[in-house]
Amino acid sequence: MKLEDVRNITILGTGMMGPGIAVVFARAGYGVVIWGTDEADTRRGVENFKRNVQDLLDQGLLSQEEADSMSAHVSTTVDLGEAARRADFVCEAVLEDLELKQDIFGKLDEYAPISAVVTSTTSTLSPTRIAEKMKNKSRMMVAHFWNPAYLCPLVEVCGNRETSPETAKLTLGLLSKVGNRPVLLKKEVLGFIGNRLMHAMNREAISMIQKGIVTAEDIDNAVLSSFGPRFANIGPMEYLDFVGLDLVAKVQNYLHEDLEKQGGIMTLVKGKIEGNELGMKSGVGFFDWSRKNPDDVRARRDREFMRRLKESHVSKV
Repeated sequence: MKLEDVRNITILGTGMMGPGIAVVFARAGYGVVIWGTDEADTRRGVENFKRNVQDLLDQGLLSQEEADSMSAHVSTTVDLGEAARRADFVCEAVLEDLELKQDIFGKLDEYAPISAVVTSTTSTLSPTRIAEKMKNKSRMMVAHFWNPAYLCPLVEVCGNRETSPETAKLTLGLLSKVGNRPVLLKKEVLGFIGNRLMHAMNREAISMIQKGIVTAEDIDNAVLSSFGPRFANIGPMEYLDFVGLDLVAKVQNYLHEDLEKQGGIMTLVKGKIEGNELGMKSGVGFFDWSRKNPDDVRARRDREFMRRLKESHVSKV
């Protein structure tokens, strides 16, 4: 299949990721089918889609006419076979469960047109493992959108061991066409780029809290007041070149040996889970969420992405 032949996008999943990805493709004028496990699930997907669209409306990034057009491009189904048969390109965004994804991709291999490309937006799982039940593995790869998918431009693209160059080319081309910034991994690795970097930082942050060095609040204060803003405009590798690799080497020589090396689940995290301190969903985690407004946190999370979108929107006018 050629890029210009792609007309219909099927989204599997109705939680945080699926409806956000649906916004990306509907805004670009593609027909979008959202698949859910039942009617209640698909209703949730449509509600999440509309909430995302409303965010863009509220920020002046869409007109009402554009929002109405996007909604007109979206339909739903609870029939996986129907969803797959209508697809030129599939984005799977179900629960992060390997067996579930393997089962779905086995069915996609059977139901989807032979020309269709099928992708997973898994954040950490191996594309080769996900594709195990497929006969035609050459048309499958990971296209990991970042949350919120309708604001964050990055998509990490990673093939399985049998992904064809044509599949990778079409996926990269389509993602670029709809305004994303795809990054292609040359080798398969768990967690891809962003999650490997982020979890390395998370491990060190949790370690310092675990050892009583600093509070969770001051970890966040430190990041938000230093390299958080810095890395909004300069990449970490560019920054290393900027300061000089000889200086970097001196720091690595003594600091690396002192960094946290604990494998598996961090002791502090395990204890919090055992105490049902799961974070926002349970009311307490590293913070007391009775004192935080989740909507305010969500808005703050998205603020920089919104600002950049507005700058881009103005420059195109």
